[in-house]
Amino acid sequence: MPTALSPLPLNPPEVWTKPTYSNTHGGKTYKPTHPDLFKVEFTPPVSGSGEEEYSSRLVAARDFEPNETITRLTNISLAPEKAYSSVQFGSGQRDHLELNSDLLFMNHSCSPTAEIRLPTNRPHEWEVRATSKGLKEGEAITFFYPSTEWDMAVGFDCSCGSDNCLGKIKGAKHISIADLEERSYINDHILRLKEAS
Repeated sequence: MPTALSPLPLNPPEVWTKPTYSNTHGGKTYKPTHPDLFKVEFTPPVSGSGEEEYSSRLVAARDFEPNETITRLTNISLAPEKAYSSVQFGSGQRDHLELNSDLLFMNHSCSPTAEIRLPTNRPHEWEVRATSKGLKEGEAITFFYPSTEWDMAVGFDCSCGSDNCLGKIKGAKHISIADLEERSYINDHILRLKEAS
């Protein structure tokens, strides 16, 4: 049921089990959410390290044409709070969603291969789209986090390796509009927040 603050449900329409290294290998319990479109790849954890010590990425399961829609956002829910896993969809403090799908494993890149498009007040149109370069099967699906995030819950040192890497990623609040425009599609709520700052 949507809240007064958001058009999104408080819980995802379908139960989603987050994939981990242990539940995705050897015919275990995990079922991919979009097997014909993309898949999660894990680098195994180092022996003796914790379960969460693996690295992961989302890769295309087929080729995508330039600007092709990869998928609509369909199993989303309102995030209880801004977190590393949430995606910002508006300028309000509670305007964050959870993807509740393998899309959670899209990593950041300063030269992204995809865009998350979140038109204001039109959640039925929210989607992940290939950039103008398109995507090849097996290529990592990445997006530019500041295209959706104003001031991230947890910033990080970027290691994307692109020629135009910004180094530190903390959200759109901390970089220029020119840096945003050079790297990705920018969502309306980020543009509004930039204009107001």
